[in-house]
Amino acid sequence: MTKIKFTRKNGRFVAFKLSGHTGKAEAGSDVLCSAISTASQMAVLAITEVAGIDADVQIRDGFLSLALEKPTTETDLIITSLYKTLADICEDEKKYVKLEVEDV
Repeated sequence: MTKIKFTRKNGRFVAFKLSGHTGKAEAGSDVLCSAISTASQMAVLAITEVAGIDADVQIRDGFLSLALEKPTTETDLIITSLYKTLADICEDEKKYVKLEVEDV
């Protein structure tokens, strides 16, 4: 199962973390896992490479996280878009994915 956690502070997303593999199909053939990974990595690149915003990013097999010191208008748009994308992807896949939002 893939666990996805978004963190909000004062109504703004400041972090997200994904861990695990969905297990819906064999490694290399899991379209659900691939879609989640691709969307998340695109958000990381949009924030760090395209927008040039500093973030604490960790990526390894079965794990991706991004944390911001200070959200910006750009990060609000990118992370909110990622959240909505993953929520849509995961809507019918609750057996394989858990998506939550934590307000701190």
